[in-house]
Amino acid sequence: MKDETEGALRKLGSGVVILVFAGVVFFLFTLWRWGHYVTSTIKFVVENLASHSGISTNLLYGIVIIATIPFFWAVSKYMYGAWFWLRGVGPGLRLYKSVHGIIIVAYVGVYFLAMFFVARESLAYKYCAATPEGIKVFDDRVKDPIYGIQTQPCSLDQTVEIRRINNPGLGPQRVQVGDARTFAFFEPVTGSPRIWYSKTSTGEYEFFDRMGNDPETGAPLQVINQHVREDVIRLQDQQASAEQQKVTVQQERNQIVFAERYVNTVVAKRAGSKQAAILVFSNNRGQFSGLEDALGQAASNRGLTPVISFFKPQFVREGRAAKLFAGDWSEATRLGIGNRVDVVVIGNASVSATDSSQLEGLVTTNLSLELKCLNVNRQSVCGSRTVDAVGAGYSKSASLQNASEKARPEIDAFVKALSID
Repeated sequence: MKDETEGALRKLGSGVVILVFAGVVFFLFTLWRWGHYVTSTIKFVVENLASHSGISTNLLYGIVIIATIPFFWAVSKYMYGAWFWLRGVGPGLRLYKSVHGIIIVAYVGVYFLAMFFVARESLAYKYCAATPEGIKVFDDRVKDPIYGIQTQPCSLDQTVEIRRINNPGLGPQRVQVGDARTFAFFEPVTGSPRIWYSKTSTGEYEFFDRMGNDPETGAPLQVINQHVREDVIRLQDQQASAEQQKVTVQQERNQIVFAERYVNTVVAKRAGSKQAAILVFSNNRGQFSGLEDALGQAASNRGLTPVISFFKPQFVREGRAAKLFAGDWSEATRLGIGNRVDVVVIGNASVSATDSSQLEGLVTTNLSLELKCLNVNRQSVCGSRTVDAVGAGYSKSASLQNASEKARPEIDAFVKALSID
C-alpha cells in the first residue's frame, strides 16, 4: 500500500513538472511571438515607407514606434485568450465587432494611404506606358484604360523625361563664368570638378552646373580639367585684348570727330620743321586777319612753318580759345594739338574805336594785343608780350588795319624772342 502511494505521488510530481515546464515554454513562446510580431510589423512598415519615399529610416522608426502604440494596444486587447497565437489577426467581420478591431482596421487603412502619398514620386516602383498622349504612369502592372497598352517598369529614359516635364529646371543649367582665373572650377577641399562643359563649332565654351547632355545638341557634357581651364583663360585674354583694341579704335574715332569740330585735323607734324598754329581772337566781333598775317610772317622769318587756318571758328565761339590762352592745357590735350603742331602763337585782342570830332568820318582804333607762345608738348609758355597800337582810317576795318601795321615791329620782336629751341 505504501509503495503504491509513493508511486502515485511520483507520477503526480512528474505531471506537475511537465505542466510547469509546458507553461514556461508556452509563456516564452508567447513572448517570442509577440516580440517577433511587433518588431516584424514595425520593420515591414518602415522599410516600405523608406524605400518609396527616401526618408531616413531612423526618422521613420521613431515616428512609427510612437504612432503605433495605440495599434499594438488594440491588437493585444483584441487577441485575448490562450488561442491568440494560433488564429492571429486575420481579416474577418469579427474585427468590426469591437473598438479594438476597428482601431486595427483603421491603422491598416492609414498605412496604405501613407504608402500611396509617399510613393507618388517613387518612379523606380512605377509602371509606364508610352501612349500617343505621352508617357503615362501607373502604380501597378495594368493596361492603359484608354489605349490598352500594357505597362512596363519605368525605364531610366522614361523616368528622366517624366521628371523633366514636371520639373522644367531639371538637368544641366548654364553657368556664367566671369574671370576664368578666379572662378572656382573645382571644390576647394577635395579638388573635384564642379563644372561641366561643351565646346561649340566656333571654339567657344559653354559651362553647366552638373553632368548630362547639352540641351541644344544632345551631346554628352565633359567634365572640366586643368587643360580646359587654361584654354578658357587664353581665350578670355584674346577676347579682352580684342575688346580693348575695339575700344581704343572707337575712342580714337570719337577723338577725331571731336577734334574736327574745333581744329583742322588734316594738319600733321612734319619732320625737319616746326609748325606754329596762329590764332588771334577777341571777345568783341572783328576780323584780325591782318594781325594773324603779321604773326605768320614773323614766325616764317623765325624759321617756323605758320598754320593760320588751324583753329576753326567754333574753337573761339565756345570759349575754348580763352581757356587755352588762360593756361588750361586740357583743351590742348583733348584736341590732340600737340600731335599736329609744335607751338601755338595766340593773341587776345581788345579793340575800341572812336569817331573824330574834327574830321568827319575819321575813325580811330585803339588796339591792345596780349600775345603768348604756348609749347603744347611741354605744356609751358615760351613767350609773352602785350602790344599796344593806335590806327586811324575812314572806316573801322581800315583803322584796325592801320593799327595792325603799326603793331608789326613789336610783333616781330615778340616772335624773335620766343624760346622754342
